[in-house]
Amino acid sequence: MFLALMIAVLSVQTPAPPAPEAIELAPGSRYDARIPTLQQVVGHDYGDAISSPTEIVAYLKALAAAAPDRARLVEYGRTWEGRPLVMLIVGSPERLSRLDAIKAGFRQLADPRSLAPADAERLVRELPVIVWLIHAVHGNELSSSEAAMAEAYHLLAAQGDARVATVLRDAVVLIDPLQNPDGRARFIAGNEQGRALEPDSEPASVEHDEPWPGGRSNHYLFDMNRDWLGQSQVETQARARVELEWHPQVVVDLHEMGGNSTYYFAPPAEPANPYVTARQRDWLRTFGKENARRFDARGFAFFAREVFDAFYPGYGDSWPMFQGAIAMTFEQASARGLVYRRDDDTLLTYREGVVHHFTAALATVETAASSRETMLRDYLDYRRTAVTDGEKAAVREYLVAPGADPTRAQAFGRKLVEHGIEVRRLEEPIKVGTRTMPAGTLAIAAAQPSFRLLRNLMEPDIKMDETFLKEQERRRQKRLGDQIYDVTAWSLPLLFDVDVVTSAVPVTARAAALLADGPHGSQALPPAKAAYLLPWGSETAAAVIEAVQSGVRINTGGEPFTIAGRRYDVGTAIVRVAENPPDALIRLGGIVSRHGVEVVPLDSTWVDDGMSLGSNQVTVVRKPKVVLLWDSPAQSDSAGWARFVLERRFGQPVTAVRAESLRRLDLRRYNVLVLPSGTYGAAFPEEELRRLRDWISGGGVLVTLADASRWAAGDKVGLLGTTTLMRDGQPAGADKDKDKDKDKDAKKPAPDTAKPFDYEKAIQPESELPESVPGAVMRVTIDREHWLAAGFDDEIQAVVEGPRVFSPIKLDKGRNVGVYAKKDRIVAAGFAWPPSIDLLSQKAFLVDQPIGRGHVIAFAEDPNFRAVAEATELLFINAVLLGPSR
Repeated sequence: MFLALMIAVLSVQTPAPPAPEAIELAPGSRYDARIPTLQQVVGHDYGDAISSPTEIVAYLKALAAAAPDRARLVEYGRTWEGRPLVMLIVGSPERLSRLDAIKAGFRQLADPRSLAPADAERLVRELPVIVWLIHAVHGNELSSSEAAMAEAYHLLAAQGDARVATVLRDAVVLIDPLQNPDGRARFIAGNEQGRALEPDSEPASVEHDEPWPGGRSNHYLFDMNRDWLGQSQVETQARARVELEWHPQVVVDLHEMGGNSTYYFAPPAEPANPYVTARQRDWLRTFGKENARRFDARGFAFFAREVFDAFYPGYGDSWPMFQGAIAMTFEQASARGLVYRRDDDTLLTYREGVVHHFTAALATVETAASSRETMLRDYLDYRRTAVTDGEKAAVREYLVAPGADPTRAQAFGRKLVEHGIEVRRLEEPIKVGTRTMPAGTLAIAAAQPSFRLLRNLMEPDIKMDETFLKEQERRRQKRLGDQIYDVTAWSLPLLFDVDVVTSAVPVTARAAALLADGPHGSQALPPAKAAYLLPWGSETAAAVIEAVQSGVRINTGGEPFTIAGRRYDVGTAIVRVAENPPDALIRLGGIVSRHGVEVVPLDSTWVDDGMSLGSNQVTVVRKPKVVLLWDSPAQSDSAGWARFVLERRFGQPVTAVRAESLRRLDLRRYNVLVLPSGTYGAAFPEEELRRLRDWISGGGVLVTLADASRWAAGDKVGLLGTTTLMRDGQPAGADKDKDKDKDKDAKKPAPDTAKPFDYEKAIQPESELPESVPGAVMRVTIDREHWLAAGFDDEIQAVVEGPRVFSPIKLDKGRNVGVYAKKDRIVAAGFAWPPSIDLLSQKAFLVDQPIGRGHVIAFAEDPNFRAVAEATELLFINAVLLGPSR
């Protein structure tokens, strides 16, 4: 009976809503037949199919070939998977014939310190406004790449259009059609495999439902819209070079959002970054109003201000803002395919998204071109006032000491150079206050054109508006969810854990400009009769990995020691001459040269104090054989960050294994298993969990990150002898009712009717997860006696993002290698709710629990966060590299 009823119900076909009629790109426009259409080149029109990365490049090549006097296609980089990153440069024949002169002029305008007023006036009169349109940083945000091709076609083929003529005369337009070809190719592969005979509008259909990890991210599963701070990915690095080469005045980053939305453009939501100038905010409103006028004229719905902020300086719109551009995010509701049924049963087509993006982009280009001279004057003023603001700042110079790990300080300096910031390396010591800064110290002057970006990167804490925070507290109390869009702290000195000293006066010591390139060349090791010491640090770890992979035998010390009056801390690498043949030492010389690592030659291994170099506390570094769990249930960004840090940052080979294939993996062939953030109950049923325990007991090292640590600490898993805590500080899963029956016969006091009813207390839930920390940077106290702490002093900083709180492990079960600081010091930068601060204070950040001959090493947070947290990345690689030897 039930089956018959279901068949009858399913046989009733609900009529699908009619598809909207195809809308024109630019109604009334006439086009030059000599400029090829998309249909002519790739076989479909805009929005009729999802163009592949190859088709996009092919079409732009065809446009450039058809209009060589007005369009030039350049390849500005390659993705990790080898796909080209291209940009079509569009302008009048006069502009394109002088591109080198235009770029030279903008180099002068961008650095007005040596620019004479007359030359500045001439440049403002002569130069075009540079508009940079960057599309589809997220590979599954599809429509903007089709719009990019339509933008290029319209600018090159439109006839009799006065606005296009103004654009070609007064602007140079840089059209980057696809920032993430690898992600788009991944999306298309899944979409085509699941596509129905006719496009299916059902949101749950397989063609809309992307398999792990989806097409949003790049090869290493990074959200590249948040990579402008770390600039770890080759695609982001290439685009940063474009910014610093062209110095655009207008930047638009075109995205997609949920299919039930409409269209978003600037101004952005609160909170505002305090280093966005008032004039930039005026321009954001100007562009927003003109976009609104164009959308209203065509009947397109839109919104502004409500969702997307520009507080974090690492977005594709905010980073150019601090170089002086007027930078904006545009967001189109996504069809995630060719057609999408919204919740109100209307249909959103891919073509609609293309037209909306095309309309907003062209309106922006035309507004910029019509305001050419004003925009150039404002850009010049931005760069000038950045210098003068730096000259008046309380901090005139930031000084970064080499510290215990000079390679990390150098990496920090090179990162600033990649951001377009001037950094000098002192060639002589100087005195700042009572402190003497040695030669090798990095000096960063405040008085430079990128001063506002410099402040964003260097200051420990960028404050959010108090009115905004009060509103978030009101929302928190009512469980409405906060409006904090991304992280609230990002200080590079804190994340690199470098020592910064500030000076109120400029530094005049002899110095040389620091370049973005690292160490080069290869040098032989200095002569030594007995051994070489390599003080531990980030680059030492990378060098040791490379050396061990090449067959060099290296040991590390488990305790500190002193030789010739110098103290060497836990983790110091020890290379015995007698244990390595001459060719191995030759290879080691090249390796340490490339990594810029300090090498101390020893003719005798006699120590003045501490551990002897022949002690049992000295262990050989075993070659790590690493498995990284891949695919669901791992969180894709955590998996990608871990793989990138292992492979690219430290050069450690890693085997990525899908969770569903783990049971057929012979774990005995490996000595390290990394679990990215995720919940692994389905991946480790009882039999697999037993096998995992046996592997650890036999000497394996399990490294768990963030939510994977929460899984490992669960009662049913029992791999980690700590507990996760709830909002009230009680262990997760604690039975609060277990003692209720103990005194059930005891006389209860009569209720106090005179006491007013506490409504707020009455509505609080019985048990909740801790409140999520919105990306703050917190201080962590380090146990320097533990081998995991190699390369560190007593304290580091870590990014905390989420609701995880772990009780410290008991001494009979393991070691708390990293513990959050006390309440009055825990927050180094950013914002956290007061209850979160109370709960996290002195709780576990990093735990080592020995099991048999192996270890479970658990991080409360992800140490590889966006590959920008250099200090905690070293903790992670210490676990991977040193764990198997301990």
